[in-house]
Amino acid sequence: MIRKLLSVALLGLFLIMAYSSFGLSAELFLVLVPAVLAFLWEPAGYVALTLLGVLLVYHSVGGFLGLMTLIFAIEYVESIYLAKRNAPAEHYYVLFAGTLLAVPVYYFAYLLSLHAPSLVNTVVGAVFIVLLYLLFYLVVKR
Repeated sequence: MIRKLLSVALLGLFLIMAYSSFGLSAELFLVLVPAVLAFLWEPAGYVALTLLGVLLVYHSVGGFLGLMTLIFAIEYVESIYLAKRNAPAEHYYVLFAGTLLAVPVYYFAYLLSLHAPSLVNTVVGAVFIVLLYLLFYLVVKR
């Protein structure tokens, strides 16, 4: 029961961050409908993550707001996955540690983009987040 409540709390945080990113618009509902359906059908959560990533880049929502929106979205979708499989608490710790490591990595990418030729820091940060996500996914899956 606690695990499902955690997923609902993460959904609430994701909704707040998505509303802060897009306001009350069609993009918000385009992301939220598959996110809410993720409780019933897991691939809908990954569709929501994909749409969120595309819309964040399209609207140039970067910095701390875009980063935290993406972090809470990943935590929400993966917490549903972990809750359905009755994963131990250590898997949740790895999930939270992995996604929160994106913050220092993002700001490292930002500092790197100041000295590198024409790299957009949001794109570099998003690539790092995806790589961190894949790394922790592979570690937890073993």
